Amino acid sequence: MAILEQGLIIGLMALGVYISFRIVDLPDLTTDGSFALGAAVAVKALVSGLPAWIAIMLAALTGAIAGSITGTIHRKLKINVLLAGILVMTMLYSVNLRVMGGPNLPVPRVVPEGTTQSFEEMSGGTGLDNLFEELEINTEKRQSRTTVVAKNIFNNQLDGSDLLLIVVLISAVVVVLSVALKSDPGMTLRAFGSNPSGVVSFGISQDVLAIAGLTIANCVIGLSGGLFALYSGFSDATIGQGMVVTGLASVIMGEILLGRVKLFYGLLSPIVGGVIYQALLSLAMRYGYRIGFLASDMKLLTAVFIITVIGLRQLSSSGGKRKVKQEVKRLWSNSKI
Repeated sequence: MAILEQGLIIGLMALGVYISFRIVDLPDLTTDGSFALGAAVAVKALVSGLPAWIAIMLAALTGAIAGSITGTIHRKLKINVLLAGILVMTMLYSVNLRVMGGPNLPVPRVVPEGTTQSFEEMSGGTGLDNLFEELEINTEKRQSRTTVVAKNIFNNQLDGSDLLLIVVLISAVVVVLSVALKSDPGMTLRAFGSNPSGVVSFGISQDVLAIAGLTIANCVIGLSGGLFALYSGFSDATIGQGMVVTGLASVIMGEILLGRVKLFYGLLSPIVGGVIYQALLSLAMRYGYRIGFLASDMKLLTAVFIITVIGLRQLSSSGGKRKVKQEVKRLWSNSKI
């Protein structure tokens, strides 16, 4: 069940990658930074005593802001979208450290009301600390232990409640995106991804559409980062490293299974791919040692998988087949000479 829950959260991140790469057709590398930013903001908000739902909304909002900055740099300053994404991702690393106040930040553990605490937990010490003095509770330590924090939305009990919550959240996101992308502004955004120059004839600014597309994509990615941090119990400055590759792999896996279908099912494909990717990752980590496979090799295999699939798609196209035939004929004629 844990694999399914983690896979769904990763699939939500892949949905943001799908929006930027497939719908808007802008290869955005802000993903690594906005995912970590959402995680950092969500945990920091929870530690500060804000409700978990507000923490998740703030994670999505900050991710959206990161995407809008990338879009603004790309369109207004005429900087290549890949370079703009790299620049924002680099800046967000320092921002995440500022937000967390360090390289990582754990989700605080809240003791439920009505539970019995030990003397050490209440006093901040042991019964032998003041053996020869008047016994008193260390109020300073007690205050640090009773800092008001918000309760996490995940209980990690594997009783199905976390899975139900994740499914409801992701379903809501997919439905909202499906309705929004079928509206007139949404269809204009999709048209921009298919034919950017074509929307100019309708008097619509490409800058607005590009910024809006990257904003929506990173909003979903920030939301995923916040959920992932609350679910896993911590936020780290490097938690988003390699997420854009993971997202691409999930998108490709989903498209292999579902194909490029209608919009609603197209939005589901990266989520399905995320679950499959997480399942394969778990299997590789559990049984891969028998063939010398290490957990650190997963990123390498993911990149090789993406290259292989894209290469096979190029070869399967009519133009790719034609090029292969011409190359084979050229090599054959050269061998005769």
